[in-house]
This record gives sequence, C-alpha cells and structure tokens, in this order.
Amino acid sequence: MGAYLLLPSCILSVVVIKSPKFLVNGASIPEVDFDIGESYAGLLPNTPAGNSSLFFWFFPSQNPKASDEITIWLNGGPGCSSLDGLLQENGPFLWQSGTYKPIRNPYSWTNLTNMVYVDQPASTGFSPGPSTVNDEEDVAREFKSWFKHFVDTFGLHGRKVYLTGESYAGQYIPYIASGMLDEKDSKYFNVKGIQINDPSINEDDVLIEIPAARHLNHYLNVFALNDTFVEEINARAESCGYNAFLDTALTYPPPKDFPMLPNTTAEGCDIWDAIVKAAYNVNPCFNMYHLTDFCPYLWDEMGFPSLAGGPNNYFNRSDVQRAIHAPKTDYAVCGEATTFAKGDQSLPSGLGPLPSVIERTNNTVIGHGWLDYLLFMNGTLVTIQNMTWNGAQGFQQPPTEPLFVPYHYGLDMLYDGTAPNPYTLDAGAGYLGTAHTERGLTFSTVFLSGHEIPQYAPGAAYRQLEFLLGRIESLSEPGEYTT
Repeated sequence: MGAYLLLPSCILSVVVIKSPKFLVNGASIPEVDFDIGESYAGLLPNTPAGNSSLFFWFFPSQNPKASDEITIWLNGGPGCSSLDGLLQENGPFLWQSGTYKPIRNPYSWTNLTNMVYVDQPASTGFSPGPSTVNDEEDVAREFKSWFKHFVDTFGLHGRKVYLTGESYAGQYIPYIASGMLDEKDSKYFNVKGIQINDPSINEDDVLIEIPAARHLNHYLNVFALNDTFVEEINARAESCGYNAFLDTALTYPPPKDFPMLPNTTAEGCDIWDAIVKAAYNVNPCFNMYHLTDFCPYLWDEMGFPSLAGGPNNYFNRSDVQRAIHAPKTDYAVCGEATTFAKGDQSLPSGLGPLPSVIERTNNTVIGHGWLDYLLFMNGTLVTIQNMTWNGAQGFQQPPTEPLFVPYHYGLDMLYDGTAPNPYTLDAGAGYLGTAHTERGLTFSTVFLSGHEIPQYAPGAAYRQLEFLLGRIESLSEPGEYTT
C-alpha cells in the first residue's frame, strides 16, 4: 500500500447539477490550507409539513466501489453534533485535541464510501430547535422524513444504506434502522448494515455501574488509587452482587436462566461515581472518555472530548458557518438538556429493536474501546448475552479472536530512522483488539481506544468499516487495506 490512503480527486459529480445551492467550496474552508474536495451542506426538512429541518454535510466518495451506497454518521449525547465526528474522528480533514491546525485525514471514511454527517434530532448542533421528539419512535420518524428529502435532493435512490455512530447513537441507530426496514421500501431505505461503537444499548445499571469495579481492576496501574480504596470498592462490588452477576452472565453460551439484575440503588452500590471521584483526586485531568489522559488537558477547538475547551469554537465562527451554509447560531457541540424534554421514553435499543435489526441485515457491528470508562464493554457483552437473535441467545463462543489492522507505509519511517510524519503515523497496526462474529452480529474491541474509536484508533475504525461495507470478509485475517 502507498504512503497514504487518500484517493485522487476528480471532477465534481452529477449531484452538483441537481443541488448547486448546497455546494461547499472545498478550497475556502477557514483555517484549512488545502482543498477538502467535493461536499454539500445545508438544511433539509425532517417533517412532512416542512416546519423543522436537520443540518447535514455530505461528502461524495471518489471510490468506484461506493457508487451504489451511502453511509450515515451520527454522534450521540443525546444532543451532540455529528460534526464532532467529522472534525475529530473520521472526516476528510481533522482538527484534533492538541493540534495547532487542521490536517488531511489519511483514514477518512470518505476514502471508502459516500459519507453524510447529520445533526439530529432537531435542536442538535446546527439543526434548529426546539426539539420535536419525545422518544426514539419520533427520532426514527423524523429522520426517515429527512432522509427521503436527502435522497431526492441528491438522486441517491436505491442505494445501499449503512448507519454508523457512537455512544447514544447506539440508541438512535437501531430505532432508525428498524423504522427504515419496516417501510420495505428499497428506493429510499435499502438498509444493509449498521455499526455502533461504545453504544448506549441498555440501562446504565448494566453498561456503567455493575462493570465499573472489574474495569478498575484491569487498569489499576493507570488509576493509581491506593490499596485501601481499591479493597473497599471490591468489597462493595462483591456485597452488591456485581461480581456474581458478571461471572454468570458472561459465560459462553449464556446460562439458560439468565441472572437477575442486582439492585444498584442499594446503600454502598454506587461504585462508578465513587471511583470517578477518587480518580479526579489522583489525576485532576482524569478523562472518562480516554483513561490514559493526564494533565494538562489538551487545548481543543471543539472543547470535547479533551475537556479543556479553548478560546475558540470552530463551528461557532461566522465565517465557518457561511462556508458550510449553516444557520447563524450559537453553536455548541453538545446540548443534552434540549433533546428529550422529559427524557427518552423508549426502551434501550438492546431490549427493543436491535435483535430484529441484526436478523434483518445479518450485518451489525458493535465496536468497543478498552480505554472507555463511561460505557463498558462488559456491559455491552452482558446485553449481547441476554439478547436472542437468529434462533439462539447470545454468543455461543467467547469473543476472543484477534482484530488485525494492516501495516502501512508510514510505519516504515520508524524502522529506517526517518522523522515521523504525522499525516501517516496516527494509526497503529498489527493485532490491536478482538473481533468475533456469530449469526450476523460482530463484536470488535480495540485495546488502545477510548470512547471514540475513529479518533483514538483510526486504522482499526477504518478496518471495521471495510468489514461493514463488505470490502473484506474477516477482521481477523491479515491483509492490506482495500484503498
């Protein structure tokens, strides 16, 4: 493979003829000293009456294998803008924590597929409020309405649709995918797969509270908490029934009689909160999104996930908003309080539509970073072991096969002593995690990733997307990137 994953640019596609008002001048993005390529951005209605709208930024791919597909990226929150994913994770240009200017992203997902980043529901990011949703059925209904407008606007009828995202998008995406599949309309909703990373797919008891002590024990040297505190936490986990629950639930195949959930509200059982408070005492710059962060906080144009913020908020600049046809607004990367006024009234997706989506696509990927201390992979695995899909409950075998990420030219510079190039050396290679597939569901972990896999392990995220799109047959077999 060459030094870069970047594909050559070419003439603008036919969509510019249909949608000139959305065309973004890729050579005039503020602070970006290169042309980001062809893209389109703006607002499209998300209700039949047209009284609400969602902001999008669409990047057609020059990869010929992408000619019959469209991939959607959603951030979570709830209420977090998907432009965070674009600018700091998998877009064609990046401005990440601790870097002084935007750079090209050699692991841009646009190298593989046509990408559209959507701020949703209404009131998120650049999508005008107020919020108009009370539950995930509302979210799915409004997103389907928006997507039909999007498909009509850019002539994308009949394309394979892939939905990807992270965190609370683990709630959004299964409901949206299920709603699309229910339509039985391949002209607009030809859903072929979903990927949800570090996903919110169950109650916080399962995803956060119960696995917290066990994850602390795995990273004792990172937390550096004193022995007395750790012993107390482990005693509380034992007395609260967390250890016994995990020992029984995380067996392969799962037990016929799945264990009852412990009472996480009992006195002394709020373990996660106690660990986080103690972690801040030892490491004042503790970052639950990425365990190995230490002081000082890195300056960040978005103020997230590096928690220091900065003097600027890139997407709150008027020149940036003009360049991408965004409405003039006081942009914030996250605004949780405005999304569901009464809280999300829907069941967690793992207890609702997720098993059906697995069955109807036979192509669902759940990714998880080991260095995430907000949502734990053991909580996700407990959820999987309690789900039934395609004729059986849970995984029948332990999910331990290796995740292989290809080596790339940039690593050669390390071997021969050449000065590292930051454009190619931000991704590791080799066996970087695990990947296991059964009956249409793949569970893949990444050892050195936090909550946002494309940000912390871009090569691994790129490889997982290749798998979702059907470009490779296995995440465990060694091989080169497809671009």
